[in-house]
Amino acid sequence: MVRALREAAAYEPCGERSHDDGWGILIARLDGSAALHHRSTRPIFSSGSDPESVIPGWAAVAPVVLMAHARKASEGTPVDLASAHPVHASSAWGDLYIVHIYIVHNGSFDRGKLDGLIGEAAPHSDTWAAAVALASRIRGGISRLDLEWLLGAERTGANLGIALLGAAAGPQVIVGSHYRLRGDASDPDLERYYRLYECASDGGVIYASSTVVELHMGTRGCRALGNGEFHSRARGLGVWNLLSLT
Repeated sequence: MVRALREAAAYEPCGERSHDDGWGILIARLDGSAALHHRSTRPIFSSGSDPESVIPGWAAVAPVVLMAHARKASEGTPVDLASAHPVHASSAWGDLYIVHIYIVHNGSFDRGKLDGLIGEAAPHSDTWAAAVALASRIRGGISRLDLEWLLGAERTGANLGIALLGAAAGPQVIVGSHYRLRGDASDPDLERYYRLYECASDGGVIYASSTVVELHMGTRGCRALGNGEFHSRARGLGVWNLLSLT
């Protein structure tokens, strides 16, 4: 999957451009015993980047959450480590726990709305501000209301992968697709660009963008998510719940 992401980032056919403004990866064991969060401002496909070499050996012998992303920065957005995905934010919950939120995102949020949510002008990307805003709100888990609250700041689209680690109830993962159609001839291209797939994998499941799946993995064993369809897995990652936010 990571190799397919590297190849896809070199050329995005829908936008006819490369995703060359940094990349990152999060790998965390479900039992909380180990985690790795690596980010770079270099292109994932550059000669100095080898994303597969970052994956530790323990990731192959225990159940994990893995998130990887190649970034194309929005115009006027800084290219720095804090803005490379998965972006990270943390929040104290009660007296005992510090929860950590990691987000990968395709689309854009309204910067003014996010600044209002976090109470300051965000020095990094809109995704970083979204992570900080969400971390300030949650109480041990991410609910449907939390997700709807965050999507209230959506500008063009919010394809999201969110991992919550450190909560007492165990890790939580939310993945879904949401975007705004324009009601004109551009809608088919928008739908394809924002399309996410859920794909069966040995012992688990993969969620990936249309570029990665259609051009580099193949759609066999995969199902396209609808606009507004989010999957949430929590409490040891045992059960998926469908949230339809259209």
